[in-house]
Parts: sequence; C-alpha cells; structure tokens
Amino acid sequence: MKSLYFNFAVKSLISRAKQYRSLFSVCAVGVCVMLSVLMVTDGMLVSMTEKTRQYYGGDFMILNTKEFAYLERCGEIMDALKKILPAGAEISYRYKKDSGDKSLFFEGVSVKQRSAQGVDFSLEKELFKKFNFVEGGIEEREDHDGLLLSQPAAEKLGVHIGDKVILLMESEYGKQNTVNLVVTGIFQDSSVFGMYTVYLDYQALKAGLGYVGENAGVNPIDKICVYYPNGSPGKREIERVQSELEKNFDMFPLKYDKSDWQDYDVPEGRNVYAIIPLIANISDLQKLSMALRAIVALIVIMLVVIISVGISSTFRVIILKRSVESGTFRALGMKPRGLMALYFTEILLLLVSGSALGFAASLVIVKIASLYNLSFVSGFDLFLTGGHLAPALRFGEAAFLLAVIFVTTLGAVLFTLRKLVHISPVGALATVA
Repeated sequence: MKSLYFNFAVKSLISRAKQYRSLFSVCAVGVCVMLSVLMVTDGMLVSMTEKTRQYYGGDFMILNTKEFAYLERCGEIMDALKKILPAGAEISYRYKKDSGDKSLFFEGVSVKQRSAQGVDFSLEKELFKKFNFVEGGIEEREDHDGLLLSQPAAEKLGVHIGDKVILLMESEYGKQNTVNLVVTGIFQDSSVFGMYTVYLDYQALKAGLGYVGENAGVNPIDKICVYYPNGSPGKREIERVQSELEKNFDMFPLKYDKSDWQDYDVPEGRNVYAIIPLIANISDLQKLSMALRAIVALIVIMLVVIISVGISSTFRVIILKRSVESGTFRALGMKPRGLMALYFTEILLLLVSGSALGFAASLVIVKIASLYNLSFVSGFDLFLTGGHLAPALRFGEAAFLLAVIFVTTLGAVLFTLRKLVHISPVGALATVA
C-alpha cells in the first residue's frame, strides 16, 4: 500500500509539474539561502576562533598572582597538566611583550610591531601547523634566533625566509636593545591578531628584555598555554582540568570573564593560579559573534516561515482544485486516512526533492564564494582562512533546521487536509456529477 501511495505521488508531481513548480522553487531557494548563510557564517566564526587560539597560545591559559619567573612550582603545574590532559594536548609557555616601542629593521626600512611573543617552538608544533604560511614555517635553530612575521609586515620590509632582520625593543631595564633574528616563516594574516604580531624564539626575546649576563637566570613567563589539536575543549573538559588542579594547587574559581581575575585582590601570603579560557580573552569578539548569530537566526526564522507558510497555503489552493479527484477516491472506497496519506506523500516528496536541490546548490555557491581572495577588505581577514572564506558545514545544525522546516510545513499541510479528506461518499458522488 505504501508503494502505491509513493508511485501515485510521483506520477502526480510529474503530471502537475507546472502547478508544483512554485512550491518546489520556494523550498529549493529557501533551503539554499538558509544553508549558504549558515555555512559561510559558521566558517567565519571558526576562522576567527582559530586566529585567537594562535594569538593566545591555545584553548586556555594558566596565570599566576606572582611572576612565573620566580616560581619553582611552574614546572610542577606543567608536569601536573601532562598527567591530566588527553594525549596529544600541547603544553607550552610564553612571554608577551606589548609595552614599549618595537620595530623590525631591514636594509633601512622599518616596520613597527604591536606585540612580540616569545615562544618555545618545539612545544607548539601542532598549533603553528594551523598558521597559513606563505613562506617557510617554524624552525628550531641552534642560535635561537628564529622569527615569524605576517605577510603585510614582510612585504613592507621586503624580506623573505632566510633574511636577517633586527628587532629594536625596550628592555625591562629601560634601555633600547637590538636582537638579531632570521626570518624562518611568513604567515598570511592581516587581522588585528596577526598583522602587527611577531613570534620569535623565547631565548631571543629574553635577551631583548635584558635577561642576560648576571640576569640570565631570570626566565620571564607570563602564562602557561594549553592547546587541544583535535578540537577546542568544551566547558565540561575545562571544569575537569580545574577540578584536578584544585587537588594540588591553590586555584582561583573558574570564571569566563577575565576581569574577575584582573580585579582579584590577592590575600597576603597566598600563591593563586587561575585557568583563563579562550572565551574570557575575547569577550568583545564574543559579542560580535553573538550579533552575527542573531542576524543569521533572524534570517533563518524568516526563511522557515516563508517556506512553511508559502508551501502550505499554495498547496491548499492546489488541493482544493483537486476536489473532484478527492471525491472520486472517496466514492471508490478510499478512507480519509488513505487520502490523507496520499496527499501527505506528495508534499513530503516535494520537500525532500526541493531540500536536496537547495542543499546541492548551497554547496556550489559556497564553493564559488571560497575561491575569491577577500583579504583586501580592511579588517575582514579576521574571518578568513588564508584570505578566503572557509565555509563550515555542521550536519547536526543543518539537519535540525531542515527538520523544523519539514515539521512546520507538514503540520500546516495536515491542518489544511483534515477537512478535505473527510468528504462523504455521497458528497463525493455529487461532486463528481
């Protein structure tokens, strides 16, 4: 019986192609626009998250109320993390120099830099694999003089990998120091996180800060970074790490607002550590992300309403015009339930075929969109990967929205059909006559 309904529904759709063309178009175009917007937006947010992970050193960092440089327990924290974290997670340390003037010099040309980050590249291999290098990459050099800089900065200087540059910076003792460096990698990133940021060997930054000679024993570390190469950890995982560390260390309560830690008045004599999730460092970007999602949600809601209302109302008109056909089926002995199943199968096939075409079209559209280099758009590189859009398809999200469309549309159609299919055989014969 089910195959009979299916076969009749297919033949009905084909024979009435002109009548159903508008319904099919509404479904296909609506699904195409909805999925295209979702994939592009999700891809933009993924790219933004990756750039922030690179800049902040991973998925969360551990800070301390005192300088790590003078703490013996710094190594203990890192050893404890190795036992707590899943296999493959990277644990590293960084020191970031943001204050003071910093400039790169090459053959009489200079470029100012906002941030210089001292990194032990051997500990962050997986993280730096996510950088979009246009030349070179990370390199563990015996002289500890490796440097990574952005493509815009490299183009202004006119440098390539292997070129020797000079970093002029202010030491922690108020003097101007120069550091001789070798360009090992140039990455493409013109966003706020990459254009004016350089990554250099930790030992080179330490020398530039003046920690040499009698001060060589000082190892400035402002944060321990943790990176999950296989995907960002959820809140539950971060809470688990927090709970494990609390067994052996004096930990600040887990917060998702960095200002809570910055405003913390440290009790005298206590040495407190804090886990700062990535989201706590990018509260402003989170607001931007929420705004984008709100706009997308509004667009999706509008499309769902257009699809469900448009299809159900138009289908109602079509079905009413088929009252003679309905009457004939009832006169031949078909029960209301069977007639309902027949028309229900038609609209279901229409939704499935229209959604399938819309899905395929959305893949083509986002693929074409990803071919264009948009890095020339000022400030937009934050949402790009390698200068291009990198659409991300989340099957769960797409399946949920398609299910909403199906349920709302079929529900509206079901309401329309309830009265029509209960026509009496006598009324059906009269209708046929």
